[in-house]
Amino acid sequence: MRAMDLQTIVKVTGAKVLSQKDTQFSGIGTDTRMNLQGQLFIALKGEAFDAHSFVDKAVEQGAAALLVHNESPLVASLKSKVTILLVPDTLKALQQLGNWARHESSARIVGITGSNGKTTTKEFTAALVGSVMDVHYNKGSFNNHWGVPFTLLQLHPKKDVAIVEMGMNHAGELTELVHIAEPDVVVCTMVGRAHMEFFGTIEKIAEAKEEIYEAAGDKTIRIYNLDNAQTHNMYVKAREKFPKARILTFSSEDPRADVHLMISSMNMNEISVKGSIGGVENTSRIQVFGAQNLTNLMAAASIGLAVGLTPEQVWAGLPACKTNWGRNQLVHLKSGAQMIFDAYNANPDSMKALIDNMKLLSVQGRKVGVFGQMRELGPASAALHEELGAWVGKAGFDKVYFIGEDAEAFSKGLSSAGYKNPSWVEKDYQESAGQDLAKFLKKDDIAVVKASRGTKLERFVFPCEPLDFAEKQ
Repeated sequence: MRAMDLQTIVKVTGAKVLSQKDTQFSGIGTDTRMNLQGQLFIALKGEAFDAHSFVDKAVEQGAAALLVHNESPLVASLKSKVTILLVPDTLKALQQLGNWARHESSARIVGITGSNGKTTTKEFTAALVGSVMDVHYNKGSFNNHWGVPFTLLQLHPKKDVAIVEMGMNHAGELTELVHIAEPDVVVCTMVGRAHMEFFGTIEKIAEAKEEIYEAAGDKTIRIYNLDNAQTHNMYVKAREKFPKARILTFSSEDPRADVHLMISSMNMNEISVKGSIGGVENTSRIQVFGAQNLTNLMAAASIGLAVGLTPEQVWAGLPACKTNWGRNQLVHLKSGAQMIFDAYNANPDSMKALIDNMKLLSVQGRKVGVFGQMRELGPASAALHEELGAWVGKAGFDKVYFIGEDAEAFSKGLSSAGYKNPSWVEKDYQESAGQDLAKFLKKDDIAVVKASRGTKLERFVFPCEPLDFAEKQ
């Protein structure tokens, strides 16, 4: 975490000093369950908790200073123990400090958003660019109004590149994040039907995603996916709207794109790609599963070109790309069966992509589908789960499981597709469901497991005695 001093904090945030003890701080913290020794504790107020109620715990954990926007009796009682700073809004102050840290570093900042693939693209980019340059990025999805400034505050001044994931579920959020990070390179991986609950239409989602380009500076390098209808439209507008900006493109369909890759073969363990990167033709084998990862690989390759890698260096870095926990993760089971665990996130488009992959995959044993609730779909949720059931019913699964609130709608879709094989469809998870899956799977079978993170489909994995799988840390 970036060290800072009292004078800098006051200058950046306009804070009022209520008490002064220490003036040098080793970093910032917001969690009173962690060691805060020597840190500035920022009392953030969230939907569920207000950290102003725990400032005494922060001091007990070693915090050297408190940044607050509420001068409560509890805060006042700590004036003799620590430095206390008062600001109008602690979240805004955190964001101001994040922007300050961004300007204290010489790193080129990369901003990544997208309905699907932004976290995987971030990880691929870190691996690919990191094979040549010194890269900073946050593991996990630190992509919101507090995660982005945290990522920047952890940035060492002498890093070459910082990769910042940017998420949103309301209009205006990406504009705010771009103003905090002021990225040198921006990309929207694709626009799909995530967050339908908040936007209602895919056109509204596209407008919100386009903010990453609209809010960026004139000299920011903009990267566009030509294969997605929404991002292709953004590209067409960008050529006239940003005449001074450098624009890069990627596509599996258009060989004129700066990055043009196609899948030549695919199995459970890897995909083989061929094509052109920056005008240089080559082939590569990458140990990831699923055709949908081609978009993420092309986006990462485009970012590599944008930050200064040669085409040859990008090609050489592609095999370093790997997927992380819950994202097309290959799991080996004691029975000899295998599992694709992709239950970190889900929406209708990512569900369809995975189901399409399973259709193409030839296996010696049987195919089993384990699915769960997709969240943040709003009034369209039942209809979209019925649609999911229809897709699953036509995909050739030998057995299907589903748990979630829209179980009835999923079952309706499954039936409409003429699915006749065994199924287990319930609103709530039961241990008997996981045990049933474990008994069903035999050597050479393949199970695919996918849902939104809150559904906790890892509960289906552990009864199957995985050999290389652990709880999410």
